Amino acid sequence: MSILAMARRQAAIGWRHRWKALLVGWVVCLLGWAAVYAIPNQFDSSARIYADADAILGSALKGIAIDSSPAQQVEVLQRTLLSRPNLEKVILRTPLDQRVRSDAERDVMIQRLTREIRITPQTRNLFTIEYRDRDPRVARDVVQAALNLFMEAATATDRQQMESARDFVAQQLASYEVQLRQAERRRAEFQARYIDLL
Repeated sequence: MSILAMARRQAAIGWRHRWKALLVGWVVCLLGWAAVYAIPNQFDSSARIYADADAILGSALKGIAIDSSPAQQVEVLQRTLLSRPNLEKVILRTPLDQRVRSDAERDVMIQRLTREIRITPQTRNLFTIEYRDRDPRVARDVVQAALNLFMEAATATDRQQMESARDFVAQQLASYEVQLRQAERRRAEFQARYIDLL
């Protein structure tokens, strides 16, 4: 049998069953559209932050670790940022507070946020905070609240470092002032004792 004859035969069989094929095609399309429509919307929100991890985490890791790797720093940053008090602040600062009606629901929401807020390192000092939700506003607000908490912690650390530096300088000035007064007193005593030689 030639290829042309075989092609004519297959075309004739296909033409005879064209309505069945059309019906199967429509059923598959309708089922596919229904399945796609049933998939819930998911919106991703992310923010990249540049932070000197050594400066921010140095005080937290002081005395605990000799040299911390970036993976350990991210783990400490994640534990700090995703601690229960911080996640409660995230819930209060976002529309997630409207989804919570009881303490049990709040606990479930905190556990969910702990799993779903991801902090990943891009480079040593560049981190990404990501969150996914069915509401784009909530996804954006959760990432923004986490970012604000991070910045508040960083500025608090900077303030503490400035205050400790100011206290150190004040202590040093007081110490030098005492030493200067003692030196002035010794000079005055020396001049009084040897006034006739001078």
